[in-house]
Amino acid sequence: MQDKSKIFDWVGKTILIAEDVETSNQYFKAALTKTNASLLWALNGKEAVQIFKKNKVDLILMDIHMPQMNGFEATKKIKEIDKSVPIIIQTAYILSGEEERSYDAGCDEFKTKPIKFIDLLTIVNKYLK
Repeated sequence: MQDKSKIFDWVGKTILIAEDVETSNQYFKAALTKTNASLLWALNGKEAVQIFKKNKVDLILMDIHMPQMNGFEATKKIKEIDKSVPIIIQTAYILSGEEERSYDAGCDEFKTKPIKFIDLLTIVNKYLK
């Protein structure tokens, strides 16, 4: 079977992954490593905002449920700094109203985990091309 991640080449692009669960971080790393994108990691929303302020970030994968600052708050703060950066909120815990809250916070896309590799790559490509 062909490795689908090799068909995506995002050299020169930076993706910030805001995720506090180690297994999810490993999943994103496995999915994105072969795309040539630079990957930055934040373990909570507060760290995501700080990293965003210090780096040129082309796209953010944002978890909702994180310590210190959740994904809704972090999305709002980042969009106040730069409305154009695409933020894809992804979560494993779907509670009533979370998708609506995500879009209200300013996200560009909302996805539930698990996300298949090819679906993740296709969504990211939509914003990075």
